[in-house]
Amino acid sequence: MKAMLSFLILFFVTIIACGGPSVSEEGDEAETLPVAMGEKLYNVHCVICHGKDGTLGLNEAGDLTASEMTLSERKGIISEGRGSMIAYRRILTRAEIDAVARYTKVLSGKGESSEGEEMESDTLEFQ
Repeated sequence: MKAMLSFLILFFVTIIACGGPSVSEEGDEAETLPVAMGEKLYNVHCVICHGKDGTLGLNEAGDLTASEMTLSERKGIISEGRGSMIAYRRILTRAEIDAVARYTKVLSGKGESSEGEEMESDTLEFQ
């Protein structure tokens, strides 16, 4: 009986330690992060090549202010990478990728600001 109990405890500890997706990944589908979080993530992961305003173009990075890509296309590129850009699917959650993609639309003047108002690209202020 002790052997069986020990086996079950070890089995469940192993399942918990190595088990499926984390809680944040499971809830990713329904979670929508604010555009302000997308801006923060952009400043951490994207600004080095795309620049603060999306126009830098380092390492062949596209000009985000001139992009005509759909939100879905943007999420695909962020997730899978393109050219020398790395794939962020294992770095960011789906909700974070969505927030960054929505923020890049703000840079092009085609998205919503963190306050939910439509923004024009010339109204963005960067320090």
